[in-house]
Amino acid sequence: MSETYVLPTLVKGPFPLPERWLVVNVGWLAVIFRNGVPFRVCGPGRHSTVTGLFTGRRLPATGELSVLLFDNAPQTVEMSADAVRLADARKVGVSAIAVVQPRWSSDPGSLLDVVARYGVLSSRYGEAAGVRLDADFRAWARRLLRERGHDDVYLAVDSRTILAGPPGASTGPGGGLLVVEQFVDVDVTPDPVVLAVEDAQDKVAVKVAKLEAGIALEPLRALLIDLRKQYADQTERAHSMRRAELDVDVAAVYDVIPLFMRDPEAAGEVVKARWETLTKLLGEYADTLPFAAEELKVTPTQLLQNLAQGRVPAPSGDSRGPSPDEIGELDERRRSA
Repeated sequence: MSETYVLPTLVKGPFPLPERWLVVNVGWLAVIFRNGVPFRVCGPGRHSTVTGLFTGRRLPATGELSVLLFDNAPQTVEMSADAVRLADARKVGVSAIAVVQPRWSSDPGSLLDVVARYGVLSSRYGEAAGVRLDADFRAWARRLLRERGHDDVYLAVDSRTILAGPPGASTGPGGGLLVVEQFVDVDVTPDPVVLAVEDAQDKVAVKVAKLEAGIALEPLRALLIDLRKQYADQTERAHSMRRAELDVDVAAVYDVIPLFMRDPEAAGEVVKARWETLTKLLGEYADTLPFAAEELKVTPTQLLQNLAQGRVPAPSGDSRGPSPDEIGELDERRRSA
């Protein structure tokens, strides 16, 4: 049997019948033993010695009575067959889930012959049914697929059709205690050689597609190279302007000079030089700063902040910078003071 095969509970018992009556549930059949000999098959319902079902007469049954219960309902099982050889010498694996019916479901009376053969131990029935059904399935698959090719089997739209018998034949294997009623699902494992060939073909196809795409895009690539060369200077200028604008915006966020965004070390030197110049300027014109702040309509603190950032604030309402005449007037006011 295959490792994936699952056999349902088929037979239960034996159970003694000391009370001389029996209830059989729907979906089961019971075989009554009298003194160890199979005597009668009972269907679903209540049975007792008064009706004569055990003896055949309207008299109490004598002797020791026992019962075996046989499952009479359809069951679902799994089966598989490995290395099934096809018409093109390829080999595939086939696994199936099938609905099986006990052979006695269509002829309950045949249970007497079955019991006479297999005896009273319930474990024998499941083992015999499983081994025979698995062997029948392997033979069935090999017989049907030996005339079909790999693609016909592996690429079938409905894989269940590959295990369908010829018209007028039985629906599936089953010469033992279980008979296949229908295949619910069938799965085919392809030949590894075929998979390897298909994988190699796929890789070649991908490589060819890449080469064809490269050839098709070659004119476009040449055009783009020419355009890049033609507009290199213009593109570089536009890039530099965008970079400068970005540096100014980011520098404003962090309150640093724009040069700091591209060259922090050089920006530090510039700031240092500015501070040195500002220090000298403050030392020389410290008494003039209040007048300059007043003229520029800012506070002395704001004036110092702007000077530290390398800017001179414009007078309120006038965006122009200080003219030489205005600077002269400041000097006159400083001397008069």
